[in-house]
Amino acid sequence: MNLARTALAVSTAAALLFGGLPAALAAPSAPAGILPAESAPTGPAPARAALPEDLPPAEDLRPAGRTPAALLDGGSAGEAAPVPAAADGAGQAAGQAAGLPGAGEPAAAAAAGAHPTTVEQITEAFKVVNDHRSQARRAPLVYNSALSRNAQQWAETMARNGKELRNPDPWAGVPAGAVRMDQYYGRGEFTGAFAGVDAVEALTHYLLDFYPRNGTDQFARDLTHLGIGVSHVATSGPEGPGWETYLTVYFYAYPPGHSVPGTSATPAGAFVPPVSTPSYSVRGAIGTKYHRLGGAAVLGEPTMNERGGLIEGGVYQPFRKGTRTTTIYWAPANGALAVKNYGSIGRKWVAAGREHSYGLPVTDERPVTGGAYQVFRRDGRSTTVMWSPATGSRAIKQYGAIGRAWKAAGSERGWGFPVTDEYRHGAEVRQRFAKGYTAHYAAGRTWVTR
Repeated sequence: MNLARTALAVSTAAALLFGGLPAALAAPSAPAGILPAESAPTGPAPARAALPEDLPPAEDLRPAGRTPAALLDGGSAGEAAPVPAAADGAGQAAGQAAGLPGAGEPAAAAAAGAHPTTVEQITEAFKVVNDHRSQARRAPLVYNSALSRNAQQWAETMARNGKELRNPDPWAGVPAGAVRMDQYYGRGEFTGAFAGVDAVEALTHYLLDFYPRNGTDQFARDLTHLGIGVSHVATSGPEGPGWETYLTVYFYAYPPGHSVPGTSATPAGAFVPPVSTPSYSVRGAIGTKYHRLGGAAVLGEPTMNERGGLIEGGVYQPFRKGTRTTTIYWAPANGALAVKNYGSIGRKWVAAGREHSYGLPVTDERPVTGGAYQVFRRDGRSTTVMWSPATGSRAIKQYGAIGRAWKAAGSERGWGFPVTDEYRHGAEVRQRFAKGYTAHYAAGRTWVTR
């Protein structure tokens, strides 16, 4: 293996879940998911499908003290890797301090599958594991396709999130009868021609060398079966084209003589190539907002990488969960804010022309008594989209004469929620409100009738 084409740095990562516990005690009661159950949204359900929810923040899952230039990261059964020396990243640090989306991180250039997962890569990780066990005078493990399917799904989950993450439910989809498991998970960032099998070998060695717990994880005598998953994301950065490799290694203990479907002495006898799905990274200010809103458990997975070129230097990234799409927008003046495309306010904004009409969001959706609202701004002009069950979503031009008069009268507490947008009636511009008021504007004068 040739490491000459890449620099090596490591950082501290998260700890393993479930190491050394019986399956009956270790299996969680909550269903599997990318985020723990406590980060699921709470509060009353919306009154109808179009109601804009106000989602509570969730803990940011980024590992603390992460170095942007780190090559290898990972986690195991509670052991932390050595803390790295500071990387040369003045430009990266400056970008992060400025809150730029993805600053200091390589931009994803292609989806997972640019370096497809192959049996050769899985075989290399399998060989490294059993070499380590041989050196510790432990029996070799056998490969299992079902365990590997579970591991592969988690490797792809890490690739979609752009970082190593502990699986809160590594027992999901596991053949019955296992009494214990341990997991290793990691991320390697590579450039140059350091590809495929070499990348997997380097990352596997890193995980097994830096995360030993003698007798309780990879060297445990009762371990019998192995599951391995690998996913890749192509990248481009200061060092040129490259990729990130994500690895999951699951160790399971089954009782002697227990039959486990899908088992083979080596990966060659049971490997099933994974179905490649697009894998996009979530980074920077948009990534921080994504995780605070609940990440994949609430917003779903990204459907593309960040894309810029919007007005006022804006950048956006959409996420989808089921039929619901949420788009997070970032701009230097606004920070990162979410638009719920599936909600009434989001649909109103989209139908009006998105940022080309009302502008970029300057708030998230916020609740008010009897409804909700969200503020957008373009060229210094703010438009508030108000929603209530009775009126649907209507726009208030805060910069206009009617909008200023409505606000001076107490906003929705005064004239009520808008029943219409502004509309022309002869030489006038009018807008009607829920408490029976109609605002009029013509020839530089504003008045109200009821």
